Amino acid sequence: MRNKLHFIFLRRVQYYHVTLWLFFLLFASGSYAQRGYYDAPYKRYEANLGQLSNGALVTAKSYNQADLQSEASDQQCVNMSATNATVQWTLSEAADGLVIRYSVPDGQSGTIGVYNGNTKLTTLTLTSTWSWEYLWSNGNPNNNGITNQNPRMRFDEVRYKLPAKIAVNGTLKLVRESGNVHIDFAEMEPVPTAVTAPAGAVTYSGNGSDLQTFIDANGGKKIFLPSGVYNVNRELYFGSANTSLIGAGMWYTQINFTNTSSLNGGLRANASNISFTDLYLTTNSASRSNSYKAINGVFTSGSIVKNIWAEHFECGAWIAQYNSGGPAIADGFTLSHCRFRNNYADGINLCKGTANSIVEHCNFRNNGDDDQAIWSADGLECINNTFRYNTSENCWRACGLAIYGGKNNKGYNLIIKDNLEAGIRVSNNFPGAPFNNDGMHEIHDITVTACGTFNDTYNNPVAAIDIFSATNAGSQVKNVQLYSIDIIDSRNDAISISKRSGDGIYNLSFKDITVNGTGKEYPNNNVLNRNWGRGYFVLIAGSPSGNGTYCNMNYSNRGGNATTNEEISAIGTFSWTQGANCSTTNVPVSGVTLSPGAVTLGVGATQQLTPTVSPANATNKTVSYSSNNTGVATVSGSGLVTAVASGSATITVTTQDGNKTATSVITVNSSNVAVTSVSLSPSSATLAVGGTQQLTPTVLPSNATNKSVNYTSSNTAVATVNSSGLVTAVSAGTATITVTTVDGNKTSTAAITVNAATGSYFTIKNKWTGNYLYDAGNNVGYGPTVADNTYKWEKVAIDGTYYMIKNVGTGDVMHIENLTGAVQCTAGQSSWWSAQWSSENVDATWVRIKNRWQTTAMIHIENLNGSAQYLGGQNSWESAQWQFQNTSTSKKVNPVEVVVENTVVSIYPNPAIDNEFNIVLPPLEAGDTASVTVTDSSGRKVLVNRISSSSKISHHLTAGIYIVTINSNTFNVSKKLIIK
Repeated sequence: MRNKLHFIFLRRVQYYHVTLWLFFLLFASGSYAQRGYYDAPYKRYEANLGQLSNGALVTAKSYNQADLQSEASDQQCVNMSATNATVQWTLSEAADGLVIRYSVPDGQSGTIGVYNGNTKLTTLTLTSTWSWEYLWSNGNPNNNGITNQNPRMRFDEVRYKLPAKIAVNGTLKLVRESGNVHIDFAEMEPVPTAVTAPAGAVTYSGNGSDLQTFIDANGGKKIFLPSGVYNVNRELYFGSANTSLIGAGMWYTQINFTNTSSLNGGLRANASNISFTDLYLTTNSASRSNSYKAINGVFTSGSIVKNIWAEHFECGAWIAQYNSGGPAIADGFTLSHCRFRNNYADGINLCKGTANSIVEHCNFRNNGDDDQAIWSADGLECINNTFRYNTSENCWRACGLAIYGGKNNKGYNLIIKDNLEAGIRVSNNFPGAPFNNDGMHEIHDITVTACGTFNDTYNNPVAAIDIFSATNAGSQVKNVQLYSIDIIDSRNDAISISKRSGDGIYNLSFKDITVNGTGKEYPNNNVLNRNWGRGYFVLIAGSPSGNGTYCNMNYSNRGGNATTNEEISAIGTFSWTQGANCSTTNVPVSGVTLSPGAVTLGVGATQQLTPTVSPANATNKTVSYSSNNTGVATVSGSGLVTAVASGSATITVTTQDGNKTATSVITVNSSNVAVTSVSLSPSSATLAVGGTQQLTPTVLPSNATNKSVNYTSSNTAVATVNSSGLVTAVSAGTATITVTTVDGNKTSTAAITVNAATGSYFTIKNKWTGNYLYDAGNNVGYGPTVADNTYKWEKVAIDGTYYMIKNVGTGDVMHIENLTGAVQCTAGQSSWWSAQWSSENVDATWVRIKNRWQTTAMIHIENLNGSAQYLGGQNSWESAQWQFQNTSTSKKVNPVEVVVENTVVSIYPNPAIDNEFNIVLPPLEAGDTASVTVTDSSGRKVLVNRISSSSKISHHLTAGIYIVTINSNTFNVSKKLIIK
């Protein structure tokens, strides 16, 4: 237990009783495994517990957000502003790596001398460049609506490698030389020797200016960066599989990103098996800027992300696919022994379908959004991800651990400490895939200290554990299990269960929860003068629906102005009941099984193994994996098996509780060509109710032995999918279609949005020429008369301001994603700001159509070059003024008008290959047939056919873009077709 809370043991004797109390508390709650980043190489020396002299003063402990020390460790620090103010400590371990957490006033700097005993080593400059965030007025769109006017991020850090170690029992001394300085703590660690270039690596010898060129020229290799500082003015992009960037160590190799504009900082992975290790990443950026992450992109089972130290980025790491050409999702990787500190947003976010991944043995400190987040964004469900053995501290916005949707995600053996807002949050507050009806999120063996507030960034109260429903990703939060959690000194309430909107919270359970101390910030931080109680052990609010159970809730030291342990006057229909068998504080593991029990793989293939621990309510379900023959098959910490060479291997899963085991026999056959990946086209589609969309999988390599795939829908009430990949829209909403290869369980997804048919279509008329916009192929053209459905458009709302403009005839959307100078019309995604538009009124009739991404861009035809343009438009130009005129896409048959949505008729594959494509039709009336007319880009008919049902069309067309018009007695639709 010595390393678990080593920083506490460095305190004075009078503080030992705190340590002993916490020691026994953890064991009494059944928490036998170490929590937090227990094996961190550094030891902490709190300034307020050091030896002070020459006017150095300990601040009073304060939870008041107006006070600087409210952001300090344990809400205390040391004022070192007096002349020669000194703090010193006796080291418990020889060390030469120094980190100082400090604060100086905004716009000022200070200096501090560093001594080994009485021998001066250096003077360090302490700057406010990267600190002091005024969220309510800094202009970042992520901060819209913020009303809390207390500055945040008032502390920063400086690091220094000493010329030699200070010996054990030696003295580290800091002496103020100039400025108004506050010191929170120092950390010291023994710096390991520098990493040398691994065998087979190529070594970079430049100064950073041509590093991207070097990376591009050495794709697929190990790239070694020797000790030094490399200034880079762009984001570094890794698009070739199996490329590694390796530094000499986080104390030796520094990459400093000098370009502070969006998309121009950090490391981006967009291929399989990209690895980053042993690097210190910094930036000149000094505020939150979207798309400025230290680690970005997708990582796979062969990726290694380890020993990365990143500061002053937007985010430490954001794991998701925002490009094309690489893996569809991040899957099966482990990120470990990293430090994400002093960043302006998230520490790490596992996003957009990330699956089977582990983040472990990491430190998150002083970040400005969720430290550890799992977000099923863009309808892509995040499944079976794990945060474990991490420490989150001093997070100044959001929370230490957050789960937003998905299923079977886990957070355990964590320490979350001194956060200005929540410690743990579970909600559907952000758009994306909802909480799955199946599976269980598990949150356990966590210590949450000094978290929660009555005054978050929006002046709203949040608890140390904050669980609430909203309506941004479904209407329910469900299937969440929390156990063996210790909540200490909550600033506000300990646990909040509430409905902010939507329905409520279902299948929620708490077990073996210890709460000691609440309401610590009372009576401060009540800027809105609310007459509410605070300091409850459990608060249920907003009249939610749903159900929750509890067992062994241990309460002590209620504080604030709460008059009861639980406030449930607004419980609504939520059922909050004691669970069965509550007298048993620990449910032992009785057994474990492993699925599949046997599998045959080709060399290079992977297989995810799934353990089932019995009984289902076992307290500790932690497992580990091993292979008896790593030369044949290896296994990751999450149970992902990788076939290495021909032969047989046995994978064993072992439970942490009881050492119960199960096995899976892996046979590797080199004659099989293993599947390495699968992609799904299109990756997103918007359909009307009743519409269909054919999805086409591409399995790689092309000569893979087994290309069989299966399909599933995350929400069959919205969209179903058959065994051949044909999606049918059922009702309005969103669903994620997942294709999974039989060989290797490789996956890819397509986001399906279903809109209820509104019949609201428009032609878009120009004021200057009277011409109408139409889909002319790759670009938007204009013509004098409305000839067909390619001249008709639909507005698809993004929010209250922005909309997509979708062509009725082809289904494509207007955008400027590729910045070609012309307004494009191709398949696009609703997440593209380049495909989002707003209307700016000229008068009651005419509007300017302006782009969300390029805010000065407006659609015009000033140059009359055949395509609509977006550059250089002026408000006074009539060529940039448009009228949306209501129209219809229907055709009257006899006296009855029948409307067939364009999405009901589909073409696949598109792009078409092998001189054929398929047309999918709705059922035709008896005796009716459909004519198929294909025209080229010049309007010339190149193919005419007639079909009576869904059919394959053979052709000998050259590569290019064509318009396919399909006409029957009841519909007339047009589709864009690409021939490859």
